[in-house]
Amino acid sequence: MSFLYLYLMKVALINALMLGFYHFAIRPGRNLKLMRGVLLLTIVLPLLLPLIPQPVLHREQATLPVYVFSVPEVTQAVVVSSGEEPGLLQLMQNALYPAIVVVLMLGLLISVMTVFRKLLAAVKRPTPLGEVIIDNKARSPYSFFRWVFFSDESLLHPAAPFLLRHEFSHVKHGHSFDRLLSAMFRALFWFSPFAYLTNRLLSEVHEYQADADATAAMGDKTSYGRLMLTFAGLPGQNQIINPFSAHLKKRIIMLNQLKPARIHVTRIIGGITVILAVIFFTSMVQPSGKKINSPTNNGTEPAAAINEADASATATFTEGTDDTISPAEFPGGDEARIRFYMENIRYPKEAREKNIQGVVQYKVFIETDGRVTSPEIISGIGGGCDEEVLRVAAMMPAWKPAMKDGKAVRTSVILPISFKLSDGSEKDENDEVFMVVEVAPQFTGGQDAMVEYLKKNISYPETARKNKTEGTVYVSFIIEKEGQVSNVKILRGIGSGCDEVAQKAVQDMPPWVPGKQRGKAVRVQYNLPVKFTLGEGEKHSTYSVPEEKKSANNEVFTVVEQPPVFPGGDDARIAYLVNNINYPAEAKSKGIQGTVYVTFVIEPDGTVSNVKVLRGVHALLDKEAVRVIQSMPAWTPGKQRGEPVRVQFNTPVKFSLEKGKTK
Repeated sequence: MSFLYLYLMKVALINALMLGFYHFAIRPGRNLKLMRGVLLLTIVLPLLLPLIPQPVLHREQATLPVYVFSVPEVTQAVVVSSGEEPGLLQLMQNALYPAIVVVLMLGLLISVMTVFRKLLAAVKRPTPLGEVIIDNKARSPYSFFRWVFFSDESLLHPAAPFLLRHEFSHVKHGHSFDRLLSAMFRALFWFSPFAYLTNRLLSEVHEYQADADATAAMGDKTSYGRLMLTFAGLPGQNQIINPFSAHLKKRIIMLNQLKPARIHVTRIIGGITVILAVIFFTSMVQPSGKKINSPTNNGTEPAAAINEADASATATFTEGTDDTISPAEFPGGDEARIRFYMENIRYPKEAREKNIQGVVQYKVFIETDGRVTSPEIISGIGGGCDEEVLRVAAMMPAWKPAMKDGKAVRTSVILPISFKLSDGSEKDENDEVFMVVEVAPQFTGGQDAMVEYLKKNISYPETARKNKTEGTVYVSFIIEKEGQVSNVKILRGIGSGCDEVAQKAVQDMPPWVPGKQRGKAVRVQYNLPVKFTLGEGEKHSTYSVPEEKKSANNEVFTVVEQPPVFPGGDDARIAYLVNNINYPAEAKSKGIQGTVYVTFVIEPDGTVSNVKVLRGVHALLDKEAVRVIQSMPAWTPGKQRGEPVRVQFNTPVKFSLEKGKTK
């Protein structure tokens, strides 16, 4: 059995065990956060645990004879063949698993693209909890990452606040990340029914969490239960979204059982013990290796070559010579061993910079159960290469042990790894030029200082004045790690000498404050527009600040990084409206009631402006709602990129008559 298929079987087995642990030990406690966390672990841990090598149990080396195998270095690549051509049935079996995985992954990709296609053509509506995307084809509200989708009909539903709380709870908890991970796991392990069960159980917990948040905020489980019944029978539109209509039967049952119960510590300890025991025993199961027929050169070599060894080497024994012994073998054969090195060994930076090349000889012990122990360097080359070899040697999976007279014996294998630099590999990775960095480079003194510098150092060329040439020259350059300006080029020019003037001004710039990525100074490409305009009676040039920066103070944002906040928070805002609204007497006498939707702008200083009615009920109620909003105290303004900005805010003002009282 190949390593891949054995790995898949181990993952499926551990996933099934952990689901059993979840069902008997975690689920009865009804702790939603714990339930979600354990279900995520049933996906992540089975993928990782089979890859962890067995713990090294050191033995007294004198108790067993040690057979030493020395593998000579070769510079050619090794070609591994199975000895006979695989049959048609084997080829079909090998192709079946990846073919189904590709089909399922394509289906997942199509599902994601379907949502994004709706986003591109979407109409947005403001709500008290945030912006929603209108999808009138959706019979049930749903969410995907930070986007919430509603139909106009659902927004007008009397219980729309419940629906909004539910869907925005999915956004808050990041449930879409779980759904995407679970869907990918299900695609990879399509042959296991437990992969589908994991996906379903995780989706159920998501809905329980959103239900708990919605009922806690609204305080009315009975109305919420009736609301869920109205969506019974409506299917979800997409495998990757969080539809409100999902798992309704179980959610209705769970609605009155959301309070956590006692955690069964004994069950948890027992379940973990069983899982660890199974993981330990499955780690001992390893695939059978391949045999080497005739190593030849296939004509390929990696850029930073790690030239491996020919496995058909003779063996030298420390205790007598015996031709009946078979050497230890890496799982999957020498081709797999070479691939293991190439995927895991990294050419040390110090060795590249100092042009260190050569062969590192190292030794490892292969125990009778296949474990790799006690790696050590026999002869090294320095520059970090020796340490890198030891690091990767410690990561080796268990080998197929050497056999003597039908019994496993302890052996020591000496292996060479050749470090070789090919053309171009000496290039320092720090020479990369970034387009976007975490900390952008800045002209010394800031944006205003750069504008003043350009005004002083750019003069309108005489030729351009005579030809009445106007326009914007776009200059590209690189801010080096020390702040110097280099590689100045004209991206788009206007001619008549303007391009040369702009280029020289940029070349003569003083050093900038360099950009940074992950806390380190890096090279950053910067593009700068320089605008040349002819004024009345004067010929001059100006530096043009990009349009988005010019209009930033006047732009009205609908979504910002830091939303505006009413003084005292949301509860204080609601209390303010309740305490300050006066129900118009005429509207009261005529029985006029309803919800007025008001939009307004929170200015950078926190004041309220541009108060308008989005959807009114009656002129009397509309006027009162506008009055109260206009009288609001100053808010804490919203911020974008750390700067206060104008933010549009929408709020409903509900007028209702109840048993002769106004509310």
